[in-house]
Amino acid sequence: MAKCFRMKCPNCGNVVNVNGTGPCPKCSAPLDVNQPAAIALYRMGNFMGAATGFGLYINNQPFGAIANRETLIIPLPYGTYQMHIVCGMNRRCNDPVITLTPQDPFVCLKVHMKMGFVQNTFILERVDPSTMPQ
Repeated sequence: MAKCFRMKCPNCGNVVNVNGTGPCPKCSAPLDVNQPAAIALYRMGNFMGAATGFGLYINNQPFGAIANRETLIIPLPYGTYQMHIVCGMNRRCNDPVITLTPQDPFVCLKVHMKMGFVQNTFILERVDPSTMPQ
C-alpha cells in the first residue's frame, strides 16, 4: 500500500487523508501537510489473519485506523505525543511517548502485534527511517 498523509482538521477535528494542501471535506477549513515535524508509522503485515484496521490514537484522540501493510505520515507541530493502538476488544499497547523537536523532527514507528497466551499486545517500536518501506 502507498504512503498516505493523515491529518486532523484543526477546525472541526475530522481525520482525513490528504495529498498536500486542500480543504477539509467536512468543514472546508484549509489543511496543510507542511508542518515542522512528523511521525511515520508502518504496520507490518499480520500472518495470523488480523487484516482489520488497527485504531490509532494520539494523545487519547482518535486518528483513524492503520491498515495492514500501510504507511502513514502524520504531520504535526513540535511537541510530545502519546501513541496508542487498539483493535476490537484488545486494548493492550506499549503506549510510547514521542517528542518531536527541531533536533529530532521525524520519528518512524513500526506497528506490530506481539502474540500473548491470553491477550495480544500492540507494539509501536521506533525504527531507523531507512527501514521504512518505500
